[in-house]
Amino acid sequence: MLQHVPRCPAKTTTRCLKEILEEKGFEVTQRTIQRDLKALSGIMPGLQVDAEKDFPGWSWSNDASLFDLPTMDANMALTFQLADHFLKTMFPPSILSRLKPFFDNADTLLQAIDNPGYNHWGEKIRLLSRTQPLIPATIDKNVVAVTYEALFTGKQFRGRYTRRDGDEVAYDLHPLAMIFRESVVYLIATVWNYRDLRHFALHRFKQCDLLEQEATIPDDFNLDKYLEEGSFEYGRTARAMIRIKVVFFNGAGQHLFETPLSEDQILVEGKEGELQVEATVKDSAQVRWWLLGFGDCVEVLEPRLLRKEFTEISQRMKGLYQ
Repeated sequence: MLQHVPRCPAKTTTRCLKEILEEKGFEVTQRTIQRDLKALSGIMPGLQVDAEKDFPGWSWSNDASLFDLPTMDANMALTFQLADHFLKTMFPPSILSRLKPFFDNADTLLQAIDNPGYNHWGEKIRLLSRTQPLIPATIDKNVVAVTYEALFTGKQFRGRYTRRDGDEVAYDLHPLAMIFRESVVYLIATVWNYRDLRHFALHRFKQCDLLEQEATIPDDFNLDKYLEEGSFEYGRTARAMIRIKVVFFNGAGQHLFETPLSEDQILVEGKEGELQVEATVKDSAQVRWWLLGFGDCVEVLEPRLLRKEFTEISQRMKGLYQ
């Protein structure tokens, strides 16, 4: 029963709890629920009822520890700690506030365990990026709260946005999706009554205000399709795939034995230690950046247009360094 009592400011009634319990097979009267809640509120800090006479509303206070947390074991507590450490930039504020009691209790539990391995987990785990790490852009808390609420409740919001040229523009936006790309968070939205999809870097919003109007969501909008069609440089043309053939030198491609480029990847080792790789991949900027990252330890053989592209890049680089 207590699991269905929400955190304040949300609340529930004994009638609602009775319906939920009956769906789960528990035959109980409203009077019994009311009596039990009153008794439990005397021994469980945080369980509270409002002053409404006709339909009293029950809720947990925001700082209440959830009643079932004492059963949390060390592995579960460590999971919450890892989520707090690595994923909190991706959680909307409304979810973070509800998870905070879990994070706090997990921290308390790990501190109390007589095991230095768990107590000092933060000294033993690191998350590394395969790209050059950048300091995340600072996002105003009001902007985060409003954009997430608008996105999840299907509302419009008004935002003052600083464009790349420095001009500040006020938009009425219809939020559609959120994209996390390395250190930048992007909002996909339409503006005013236009139907073209645009993306906005969240840190460039200076002020956001939630509006009462419902957001207009295009009937044909699909996030995966939007990315596949080339947005965010994930693909140059819709669903474009290419068959690449490249040669790695000095052991640069050995990791592909364990982490293949594609399901149809073919590896051929040469007599001089070189490794020829064939794979079908998306024709994207990402695959180009990946190949360029190997410098002179990789040669692109096919397709012909990609080899020509890399030839021109290498010639321009040679000109720069001369």
